[in-house]
Amino acid sequence: MRRHRVMVGNRVLYYAAQLSHAQRFACARQAEGIQAYVVPDPTPQRTRTARINPLTGKPYNKPQTDGQAAKRKA
Repeated sequence: MRRHRVMVGNRVLYYAAQLSHAQRFACARQAEGIQAYVVPDPTPQRTRTARINPLTGKPYNKPQTDGQAAKRKA
């Protein structure tokens, strides 16, 4: 799990798995007058593996958005 940090000086105030949550927390502290800043987690994101459908032995199809479905019908 990723660990983005919200810091004040060299002290950690908050750990977050999502960068947007850490940014929102830091903005709230800044509104209170606390000089908080975000340090993103430097580790690379893990690659996701395809889920295999046990009935067919093939990967599941990606969900289609409305735009993709309309292009295929036309």
